[in-house]
Amino acid sequence: MSETNGGTGNSGIQAKGNIHFKDSAVAINHSTATTNAPAEADRDAAIAELRAAARLLLDQLRRDQDQYEDGAELVDAAEHVEAELTREEPRRTTLLRWLGFIAPAVQATAGIAGNVAAIQNTVTSLL
Repeated sequence: MSETNGGTGNSGIQAKGNIHFKDSAVAINHSTATTNAPAEADRDAAIAELRAAARLLLDQLRRDQDQYEDGAELVDAAEHVEAELTREEPRRTTLLRWLGFIAPAVQATAGIAGNVAAIQNTVTSLL
């Protein structure tokens, strides 16, 4: 571990007074925390599109699984992605872990690789 601020190990960030958290924003004392979180309807629509993209990915992998050395495992990973997206609150890290498994294996297939990248970007920005 590197030492900072004269060897104290302190990051140098200090807050005195009342601290308020809203989503991922922080407000100190009498300031206001605002976020640019999407409206609930927009978020729901984005998740619906994400679910449709995940279904398309799963269909593509099922159809082409013989083209991949570990095709059955890729289909299994895509099934996990689809299942995670059926949750009321999909878990970002779980989705990114499964998508991270799929992405390197499908790099040679431009259409599927593009779909995986789009899903990963949406998960990262939305969840």
